[in-house]
Amino acid sequence: MKSLLSSSYILMFDEYYSFQPRLKEMCTCIELKNFSSTKYMCSKKIFDSISEKIKKVENSLFFLGAGEYHHITYMLLKKFNKTLSLIVIDKHVDYSDTYPGFITCGSWLKDAAALNHVAEIFVLSEEKKNIYNNKIKIFSPVEYKKIKPHLPVYISIDKDILTKSSINTTWDQGHCLPKTLIEIVLYLSSAFEIVGADICGEPPAQFFSPEHKKSEDINLELLLLLTAKSQSIVA
Repeated sequence: MKSLLSSSYILMFDEYYSFQPRLKEMCTCIELKNFSSTKYMCSKKIFDSISEKIKKVENSLFFLGAGEYHHITYMLLKKFNKTLSLIVIDKHVDYSDTYPGFITCGSWLKDAAALNHVAEIFVLSEEKKNIYNNKIKIFSPVEYKKIKPHLPVYISIDKDILTKSSINTTWDQGHCLPKTLIEIVLYLSSAFEIVGADICGEPPAQFFSPEHKKSEDINLELLLLLTAKSQSIVA
């Protein structure tokens, strides 16, 4: 039976979702703008303070903002009390070194792999990267059916895996089409028990552009695949 997440949240670190009113109507917004030094990198001390504001992570979907906030995934994973498998869909393999006491949007996967309750990690990425960690297996996006998790699954999606013609994010991007991303998520949510998920990769937020509408449309499709929302979306 398909497992659906029961709650959806937007973490409002800045204004990335100001131009996505339909998405905001379907999610609970958690205001986090008062926290400084969270973009690109964050200290573990600040993570602990943010974590106190988020009461429910299991069976929930989180929208994080631009790819510069992908390290928030580590904070969400840390709050789980059960052993799980992590599936990451991302143009980049965010497994790099960083400064002691800090986690960045490019290093968070290394920290996630160090969590005892994250038993295995599958990464769908076009990036070729040699990682010497037995927990992590990397596949190209077209190989998604090769993923065979042995535990309940947490999914983390960075929309920079999509083509620039689909949506223009704040990072260099991959060659995946939105319909392919939807196929991947539909397969994962139908085949495995999903216990949590997050989505980042929003376009620049300084001003309204057609990119926000594109991003919102993709976000809404993913939300309806992953959660038990029953209301229809009118584009």
